[in-house]
Amino acid sequence: MMNTTNPSNYFYAGDRTYFFNIRKTKKGASYLNINISQKDEKGKFKNKGITVFENEINEFSMALMRSVINFKKTGKETHIAEVQKSFPNAFKPWTKTEEETLEVHFADEKNLTELSEILGRKEAAIQARIVKLRLEEKYIL
Repeated sequence: MMNTTNPSNYFYAGDRTYFFNIRKTKKGASYLNINISQKDEKGKFKNKGITVFENEINEFSMALMRSVINFKKTGKETHIAEVQKSFPNAFKPWTKTEEETLEVHFADEKNLTELSEILGRKEAAIQARIVKLRLEEKYIL
């Protein structure tokens, strides 16, 4: 929410609010004040912040941008994409058809590695679904 009369920007992130305010010193130098406001257990707001002065803003913004780029390279989406190279259905919701396929092959005594290859999912995901569907109780016990 940026406008020219009040050079502030903010956004909500769950129980936190981030504020970005451009201010001026008494001598007229500009600085960026970044604050986070969050309620504590007693319902009181706690604030933390940093100040970036005008002569530091270029280096600060470059370092922040590099960090954002590196974060995107190591974030959740990148991790999912990497895992899906080996297991195409990883992190996707199970379909009824997949559950039926799992049950048929489980009843046919396929092992976790074989089931993983058939369903394109990690062995841990296969095992978790076997437990959820109670297939061991149905076919083994």
